[in-house]
Amino acid sequence: MQVDDVYVPLGLVERKKPSKRQSDISPEQGSELYKETQITKTFEHDAFLEEVLKQQNTPKSKGKRIAIIGEPGAGKTTLLQQIANWVSRENHQSIVIWVSLADLRGQELKSYLFETWLTQVAEKIGKAEATKQLKDNFVALFNQKNVWLLLDGLDEMSASNPLTEIARQFREAGLIYQARIVLTCRVNLWDGSINALDDFDTYRSLDFSYPEQVERFIHRWFAAIPETGKQLCTALKKSGKERIQDLVKNPLRLTLLCLNWQSGDGKLPDTQAGLYQQFVDDFYKWKKEEFAINSHQRQQLNVKLGELAKAAIDKEATRFRLRQDFVSQFLGDADDENSLLKLALSRGWLNCVGIDTKKKPIYAFFHASFQEYFAAKAIDDWHFFLNHVPDNPRQGNYRIFEPQWRQTILLWLGREEENLKQQKQEFIDALVNFKDGCQKFYKYRAYFLAAAGIAEFRDYFRADEIVTQIVKWTIDSQSSIKEEASSVLEQTNRTKAIALLLQLSQSTDALEVTRIQAAEKLGQIDPGNKNAIATLLQQLHSTDKYYEIIRWQAAKSLGKIGTGDEKAITALVQLLQSSDLHQEIYIQAATSLVQIHPGNKNAIAALVQLLQSTNLDEDTRRGAAYSLWEIGTGDRNVIITLTELLQSTNLDEDSRRLAAYILQEIVTGNQNAIVALTQLLQSTDVSQEIYWLAAHRLWKISTSNKNQTATWSQLLQSTDINEEMRRLVAYNLGQIDPGNSQAITTLVQLLQSTDINEETRRLIAYDLGQIDPGNSQAITTLVQLLQSTDINEETRRLVAYNLGQIDPGNSQAITTLVQLLQSTDVDEGKRIITAESLRRILLDNKSRFAVIKALSSSLLLGDVEYDVVWNCAQNMPFPDFYQAWHQHNVITRTMRSLKKILFTRII
Repeated sequence: MQVDDVYVPLGLVERKKPSKRQSDISPEQGSELYKETQITKTFEHDAFLEEVLKQQNTPKSKGKRIAIIGEPGAGKTTLLQQIANWVSRENHQSIVIWVSLADLRGQELKSYLFETWLTQVAEKIGKAEATKQLKDNFVALFNQKNVWLLLDGLDEMSASNPLTEIARQFREAGLIYQARIVLTCRVNLWDGSINALDDFDTYRSLDFSYPEQVERFIHRWFAAIPETGKQLCTALKKSGKERIQDLVKNPLRLTLLCLNWQSGDGKLPDTQAGLYQQFVDDFYKWKKEEFAINSHQRQQLNVKLGELAKAAIDKEATRFRLRQDFVSQFLGDADDENSLLKLALSRGWLNCVGIDTKKKPIYAFFHASFQEYFAAKAIDDWHFFLNHVPDNPRQGNYRIFEPQWRQTILLWLGREEENLKQQKQEFIDALVNFKDGCQKFYKYRAYFLAAAGIAEFRDYFRADEIVTQIVKWTIDSQSSIKEEASSVLEQTNRTKAIALLLQLSQSTDALEVTRIQAAEKLGQIDPGNKNAIATLLQQLHSTDKYYEIIRWQAAKSLGKIGTGDEKAITALVQLLQSSDLHQEIYIQAATSLVQIHPGNKNAIAALVQLLQSTNLDEDTRRGAAYSLWEIGTGDRNVIITLTELLQSTNLDEDSRRLAAYILQEIVTGNQNAIVALTQLLQSTDVSQEIYWLAAHRLWKISTSNKNQTATWSQLLQSTDINEEMRRLVAYNLGQIDPGNSQAITTLVQLLQSTDINEETRRLIAYDLGQIDPGNSQAITTLVQLLQSTDINEETRRLVAYNLGQIDPGNSQAITTLVQLLQSTDVDEGKRIITAESLRRILLDNKSRFAVIKALSSSLLLGDVEYDVVWNCAQNMPFPDFYQAWHQHNVITRTMRSLKKILFTRII
């Protein structure tokens, strides 16, 4: 059977991180003027190839920097292979270079390309090594932008933080950045760390939809024996198999399930561990006729594979790409016909995936998920995951907080051996009762792991208590904890969570807001739940004394869970027709209506009418604008409406500015939008501000960047533009043509001018750092501004943030932002922005350590400071966090003791 026989193309979603900003922003962050959404657009496979790769319609990089993220076995590598095939077919002048990042093993990417890869090319054409001519030709291909770099497995790269490391290599090897780059990465790394690749457009590979795509795959798999395929589909639909339905949305696990079902009388287990055990059993059967193996050999091989997997995850620099010398310690020599390594290779559990610098093989498990399963089978004592030493964590071990162990822990909890039952009870007890001595930051993390764990270990006697607590946190807790609890709610025991949320949503004793929140969560973990939607429809007509807040919240929640529900659509349409509706409810109802019924013209017209109204306050109009931006991406009706609005002669300046901005954000390459903005540029009736706003937006959405380079270069040489416009033109030119010497020279000259104010100098330095990363003059300028006593706190924050952006980890920038965060003279809105600025530039443990040390001195952390500390706790080893948290307290106690001693002596 060939891959193409059963291949079902996966869709992708374009993601944006949620912004959390609640007030105005700085000019250089204009694209974040309105709140972000997590998902901006969904692509089918062919649409992704056409719009993202061919037309280069992406918001950040114009199709030049693409990250494909997903869970293990989600088809990322398969998709990257499909992209390689597509590029080879569509772009005959381009070359495609595939790099498995795990194969670098510490070698720089640029060195790998120009030494290892190019040498292999030379050998194929009969040369012993790469000649100077070959290297020059290679450089020319980069400069001509005819190189595609397909980088597979960023999470398998040998580095403590692969995101930061690959970003550094991109910055320092400028030539590489001329290439089109598409990389793959596991979602837990991409989301679990401070992301240094924020200039990449991020697309998450979607799982198969259930039942549509899952059943399509199954029917293709069993095309020769269709009745067997129907039986598997029926078995998956049985009550109690919801967890398995979710598991097999993953392409790898579905493939193995089909193998399992095909081999005999299948049985669907309740846990991941049970499913993987079946996969293992049937994998042996699958190869039984080719390679005979007795039960003793199989048991011995499984044990040693477990020991190898466990040690590799724990100790190896590359956890999933295994050195021959390391593998041989457990499985013997591959040259020995009787060795376990020879057996593992013949069975397919291990495969050679490359060679190292010494020409020795590099091995990998059949899939990393199996490595995690075998590791789980090798652990018989829960203390391997957690050995808590409260007063001195450095003497303990805390694998429960290390992301590489999470899946192994869940698989271990799902093991069915009776002798492990007490061990698992004790382990979850330890997680639930974990005390960190650091205001519970790591207690929460331990508890969230326990909540995910009871989905695998269903016999835990306090499972109801855990689910109840998680539900409470999703409704009433710090924003960071609430967000994490909401995520965990979808991972815990689903049956218990649904029952509890249903009960709470229908409770007459609960506050109406609480019932709405419970109904929303219920609809999220059980899509289409009629009880959840019925509760929200009831609250939509609330007569409570706080009815406006309740109706607004109900409308918002319907937008999240009511997709396609006719009753929800009808209710929102009726709400928009009310004559006495509060403006905020009106905006939310229209927004939710388009979310659950895309393209609804009534909702779009309502929002545009608010946008045009001159009788409303600025906040209301901005709210309408944000809603249009949030719902408008790819929506043809929104694009047409805004385009017509821009062409209107009766539009005031503010409305025109908002319409132009929204259009830029929701569309890339749309010809109608380009025409509208071009006409705006040709108009003699618009202000200079609107003119340059339109020019910048036109640059952002146009797809013909190469043609624009000459235009912007000519404009830069014009004597008819002022210095502010010259700065914008130079920055745009640098964005279109990275490394453009004319743009860099212009900004350097402007930076040296004595006739500009400090705000303009800050913007120039930031622009220069953006188009010429690491530029020393830009960094020096911002450091000097930071040390100036003549700037206000808002400017100081912006300078510190800009400095952290162009010089990640800069200690002065971090110190300044922490001081601003602790200042009593900064209002809440600016504190939120300061916290977000700080979060974005914390890229290593040294920086986080300094922040924790400073903030731990507060007797009570506010919401803003709490979110910063929580972000650090998500990315720091517990012993490091503990030390930073208590270092201030130790010094304080020491000083108090000294004062007491001195005071006693004086007396």
